[in-house]
Amino acid sequence: MRRGLSIVAALTLGATLVRADDGAPFTQRLVDDLRARVAELVAAKVPPIVPPTPIAVSWKAVKLGSLELGAPLLATSAADIDGDGHDELFAITSEMVIAISLTGPKPTEVGRVAFTGPRAVPAPRQPIGTAFIEAGELVAAASPWATELRITWPGGKLTGRAGSPGFGVCAGERLSLVPGRNYFAPDLLAVRCRTDLVDKDGAALHLRAQLAGKHKLAVTSELCRGATCEPTVRFDIGTAGAAFALSDVDRNGTPEVIISGAGAPGDADAVKVIAFGGDIKKGLFRKTFTGGVAAIEVVSRGPEHAARIVAAVRLSGATRVDLWRLN
Repeated sequence: MRRGLSIVAALTLGATLVRADDGAPFTQRLVDDLRARVAELVAAKVPPIVPPTPIAVSWKAVKLGSLELGAPLLATSAADIDGDGHDELFAITSEMVIAISLTGPKPTEVGRVAFTGPRAVPAPRQPIGTAFIEAGELVAAASPWATELRITWPGGKLTGRAGSPGFGVCAGERLSLVPGRNYFAPDLLAVRCRTDLVDKDGAALHLRAQLAGKHKLAVTSELCRGATCEPTVRFDIGTAGAAFALSDVDRNGTPEVIISGAGAPGDADAVKVIAFGGDIKKGLFRKTFTGGVAAIEVVSRGPEHAARIVAAVRLSGATRVDLWRLN
């Protein structure tokens, strides 16, 4: 890719120099060559289309175990940043990021990294957090802190460094919280994205779920071939909680959105799985809990297994969470 970028840079410089000499025909040829080369580079980077292989899913809620986090859970993410072929679950609290292994008989903490740097001013009344993968790193943000925390796992050791100011919600997208509040704008509470899924024919899907101020969740899907994306699905869920996730658990090319309820933190709650284009009211699966659902995450176990939906449940203000898998 560096060589390709060098070619583009050389062509761009050549076009600039000729324009200064007013060589219009030659300049046009250089511009045409530049466009052709860029198109070749883009085409070379488009991954081959591979249809997904469906995997049977059995819906059954099972408690995996409990963990003491030391601070209230704000968000979760899942990724295989240590390269062992299995996702770890990452719990983001107001003070640190905790890596949790789900490969054993019960959840096990395997590392933690504390947030560092300046505190957010003014301090938030109710802290919130986000986490996502960007350029192979886990990027975590917690509203008590002014900068993100970027997590890597070199040599088997969880390592963190200060990232950008602001509050990341998706790869390449950063927003600013309303000062001292737990939302980005009165009509924007939370956002989650997925760009790593495919439809039934193997074309790339770009998914987005955005929670508005009255707990209405807007869910959209785009079908992308190369650099061209077209909207395919859009639907609204009238009431949803701040914990939600996007997935294609059975890998049949039809994504799902997994939502929590919109009750007060710590109140009895429920998780519902809804297929894109399916019955929003009935859903595919529903599980109720006596505590509040603080976070929902989709954890990959490798290409031969269906991903698992994991819900983190806690009482209001508690620092101990119960982890449940739903399938």
